[in-house]
Amino acid sequence: MANYYTLLGVSKNASSVEIKKVYRKLAQKYHPDRYMDAEEKKTAHDIFSRITAAYRTLSDEKLRAKYDESLVKHITDADEAKQIQAKNLFTRAVEHIDNGEPWPAVNLLRTAYSYNACPLHLSYLGLAQVYTKRNQQDGFKKLEHAIKQELFNPTLHCNLGLAKEFVAKKAEALRSYQEALKWDSKYKKAKQGLVRLQSSKDGFFSKLFGGNK
Repeated sequence: MANYYTLLGVSKNASSVEIKKVYRKLAQKYHPDRYMDAEEKKTAHDIFSRITAAYRTLSDEKLRAKYDESLVKHITDADEAKQIQAKNLFTRAVEHIDNGEPWPAVNLLRTAYSYNACPLHLSYLGLAQVYTKRNQQDGFKKLEHAIKQELFNPTLHCNLGLAKEFVAKKAEALRSYQEALKWDSKYKKAKQGLVRLQSSKDGFFSKLFGGNK
C-alpha cells in the first residue's frame, strides 16, 4: 500500500533536507497553476494536495514520528504467505502480458492485488484490462490512480504509455514515455516506446493484438 514515503519517492530514512528537496521538485511540477486544461488542472490539484500533505507530515519531527508508528504493523505468517503468493501471481501475470495473453493476466492480477494492494499491481491490472479491449475506461482509471500513489515510479508511467499507444493515442503515449524517462533516463521500455512511435505508423501493439488503428 502506498504511503507518504513512496508517494514522494524517498526512503523511510530520508533526511528532512532530502524530503524538502524532493517536495519542491514535485510541487513545482504539479502545481495546478501550471495547467490550463480543466481535466489536467484537476488531476494536478489532486496530486499537489497529496504531496503537500505528505510533506507537511514528514517535515515535522513529531508528526513524522507518529506517522512512522502508524506504519508499524505486526506481520503474521498468513500475511507473509499472501505477500509471497502475490509476488508469484504477479510474475505469472506479467509473462502472460508479454505473451499477448491479457485475460489470464487480469485474473491473476486481481488476486495479486487483493493480497497486496500496491500501485505496481494496480498499474499492471489496468494495463491488462486495456489490452482485453473491454473495461478500458476502468483500466485507464487504475493506471492513473497507481501513478498518483507513486509519482516517481517510471514503470507506472510507462504502463500508461503502453495503454495509450494500444488505443492509438500516440501523443498521450509519447508524453507518458517521456515522463517515465524523466524519472529514469535509462528505462528500456520507455525508450523502446519512443522508438516505436517515431519510426512506425501502426505501432507494435497494433500489430501484436491486431487492431485499434
